[in-house]
Amino acid sequence: MSEHQGHRERMRARFERDSGMESFAPHEALELLLTYAIPRKDTNPIAHRLIDHFGSLHAVLEAPADELTAVPEIGQRAAQLITMLLPLFRLYENDRLQKRATLDSYRLVRDYCWSLYHGVTVEKFYLLSLDSQLKLLDVRVIAEGTLDEVPVYPREVVGILLRQKAAGAVISHNHPGQTSAPSKADIELTCRLHRLLGEIGITLHDHVIAGTDGTYSFAQAGMLTSETET
Repeated sequence: MSEHQGHRERMRARFERDSGMESFAPHEALELLLTYAIPRKDTNPIAHRLIDHFGSLHAVLEAPADELTAVPEIGQRAAQLITMLLPLFRLYENDRLQKRATLDSYRLVRDYCWSLYHGVTVEKFYLLSLDSQLKLLDVRVIAEGTLDEVPVYPREVVGILLRQKAAGAVISHNHPGQTSAPSKADIELTCRLHRLLGEIGITLHDHVIAGTDGTYSFAQAGMLTSETET
């Protein structure tokens, strides 16, 4: 067994022994991950090179594949493995929450919406459809834009909710690289949707914005008439 193969086995044994990565430094976690995509090289210097290049572990995980492969010794396979992690985590979080999702508190609404944006670097607008018991019926992206702009059409939102026979809705979008504070356009859109949905008997329970400082809830801020409880 080569020296670096023995090191790999010790790292894997450490992961199994500790039942996680709490004791791992960021470069060590990345080093262990890379062993599954780079079979015959010492991945320690490669992990260090990635973190030095991007500045942090989270920046490595958020980097697009073409930027990852620009780092020496990172091929397509390793880049693909790294870029799979955050989408996989989002899928895990959404599946875990949706299985038991009754969004009947500010905290549950905010936690659910926050889970939609792990590693997302462009602005996305989600529509969450709810039944009369505040149980989640459907979650979908209805618009996706550039770093700081996403087009949303209120009639499309209304149409989706009517087809699903929804009694209520939560809307959510993110501010990549910015705080969660609502813009003037965010406020105007929310007021318009609140009015349009109210006219057809559908309750807009909340609009949650995700940003670098966490989430902003229109309902919790008292900017909506909502049945969502504290």
